[in-house]
Amino acid sequence: MRQKSSNKFKLFHDLMPNKVRRILLISTPYEAWIMEEDCRLSEQIVHEYSGLNLSQPPRLTWASSMEEAIVYLSEKSFDFVIAISPSVDLKAFQLCSEIKKHKAEMPVVLLTHQEVVHTAQSVAGHRASSVDHIFFWSGQADILLAIIKCIEDRYNVTNDIECADVRVILFIEDSPFYLSSVLPVLYKELVAETLAVIDDGLNEEHMLLMMRARPKILVAHCYEHAMEIYESYKSNILGVVSDVRFPRDGKLDGKAGIDLLQHIKNERFDIPMLLASSERHNAELASRIPALFIDKNSTTLHDKVRSFFVNNLGFGNFIFKKPDGAILGHAEDLRELELQLESIPLDSFHYHCQNNDFSRWLFSLAEVELAAQVRLLTDSDFESLEVHHEHLLKLIKDLRRHRQKGVIVNFDKKRFAPDTEFLKIGKGSLGGKARGLAFFSAMLHQHADILSKYESVSIE
Repeated sequence: MRQKSSNKFKLFHDLMPNKVRRILLISTPYEAWIMEEDCRLSEQIVHEYSGLNLSQPPRLTWASSMEEAIVYLSEKSFDFVIAISPSVDLKAFQLCSEIKKHKAEMPVVLLTHQEVVHTAQSVAGHRASSVDHIFFWSGQADILLAIIKCIEDRYNVTNDIECADVRVILFIEDSPFYLSSVLPVLYKELVAETLAVIDDGLNEEHMLLMMRARPKILVAHCYEHAMEIYESYKSNILGVVSDVRFPRDGKLDGKAGIDLLQHIKNERFDIPMLLASSERHNAELASRIPALFIDKNSTTLHDKVRSFFVNNLGFGNFIFKKPDGAILGHAEDLRELELQLESIPLDSFHYHCQNNDFSRWLFSLAEVELAAQVRLLTDSDFESLEVHHEHLLKLIKDLRRHRQKGVIVNFDKKRFAPDTEFLKIGKGSLGGKARGLAFFSAMLHQHADILSKYESVSIE
């Protein structure tokens, strides 16, 4: 039974309600054997999940033929289907179409050994009706982890935005090879950076709950799908990562990515953008948007993706800067942000407000409610910049104090706040006296409405 003490975290309990539990994988017996015995796929998935502090990994059910897969689909419940094909051709699409005939809403992922997929108009038409995603299969478990999280994000994005106003990263890429190369990096960085910035002052349960508020990554393969995602979640877009050339109106368009980013930039100036291309001359086009540029063929591709997360999407430390770019200091967590805010010059405060830096960083910290409040604030809402500054400080202090009421907080000398009500040092269970005090602390918080009747009495 969940206690009232978790009410302040009810927001997080309502997030990510749809998890991938069962996956049907269709392949030849040889490929199934290769994946399980040679690649030790099950072990790799478990290792990837435990290494990233994720929840229980899903189960894979193997089917060696379409007939066997149909039997499984009729007898058991699956969250999505993975089909392995040596190449992306009409035979592969027909296999996926058969699945859609039996389960129209079932997401279908095609894994292929074909490194280059030509997106001809005829193939694009078959793909749109039968396949949700196409990935290049190189035998690595990290791509399966990315596929699982991609499907979960698709399942949960609408619910999580309605519940907690979570952010969305839009990723547009039609090449299965580059999609399979970059998407695992995006997810690993997203999970790792979110874990790194969540306030360690909370206990482990609440940290894991707040992980559910991480941004969702939505993948599009063509201009129309990307625009559909953007229009649906426009106010929640945290960042955009886009290829240059991908289908528009059923044909490959060498300007689709440029036009898409320019359209978004015209409507939302504060959205960080990353343009990826294997043609280096597109760097100049990216600078005109403006957007950051990375060469897909670069040996430091993964490092540059990580840099985009840290320096542009608000992950990592918050870097306080002056308007001329000079660095004044940094904050690792909410407590340090509060302390730094008390002393930074007003011109630095104004600079970060204008660029929505505070709200972007708070979203990366999974402080979704506070981030949403801060994002709506502008200088015109206050009598002066000083009043705006004091208001933000008060919001942060009030949130931190309220969040820790009735909660047993793990002690950390680097993040210690003198006004924390109940701290626990060490990993063992509480002793008898401490357990009684912790119980009364929780009760005082849960029944604060009763205590508020007696304004002249202070109960601690």
